[in-house]
Order: sequence, then C-alpha cells, then structure tokens
Amino acid sequence: MKRTFIIILEIALLVVVLRSSFVQYWLGDIQQSLSNWMTEIAQTAERQELAALRDRVRPNIAAMNDYQKDYIMDMLSSRAKMEHFQLYYCVNKDKNPFVYGATLLYLCSEIGRTSFD
Repeated sequence: MKRTFIIILEIALLVVVLRSSFVQYWLGDIQQSLSNWMTEIAQTAERQELAALRDRVRPNIAAMNDYQKDYIMDMLSSRAKMEHFQLYYCVNKDKNPFVYGATLLYLCSEIGRTSFD
C-alpha cells in the first residue's frame, strides 16, 4: 500500500514538473533544434545534386553573357527555382528572355537527368 502511494505521488510530481512553463520552454527549444538539424540532414543530398548539376552545366555556358550565366546559376541555386524553370520553360514551353534555343534544350535535358522526385 505504501509503495503504491509513493508511485502515485511520483507520477503526480512528474506531471506537475513536466507541465511547468520552464520545462515546456526547454522541451520546445530541444524540439526546434532537432527539427532544424534533421532538415539540414535531409537537404544535404539536394544541395549535392544541385552542385553537381551546376558543375555539369558550367562548361557549356562559359561562352554566354555574364547576365545569362548569372541567371542560370541563380536558377540552379535551389530546387524550387529549378523546378519552376523546368515547369515553365521545359514542360510548358514558355519563352525565356535569357535562355533559348540549343542552350534551353540542353538545360532542360540536364535538369531532367537529376534524381529529384
């Protein structure tokens, strides 16, 4: 009987402590840190794939104007920008003022070769 009473008291004390604002703040901070860490790990492969794509494309755009190279490198800096480019200019065949003709076809084929889902 005494043992059961002590266990119930310990559980009640644990609940009171875990519901305190300091512990909630501390646990929230840990959760945020872990979430950021896991996001960084998940994006590592994406960043490596984008870097490999930029390295493959760089020699073929060397003869282009600086503003065109800057546009392409900016477009290849994030997955969202690359997917936007692919949707509008590769899939929907919209006109791009910076990249056109054989260069556009090359970029579309290189983007299509990436392993993004």
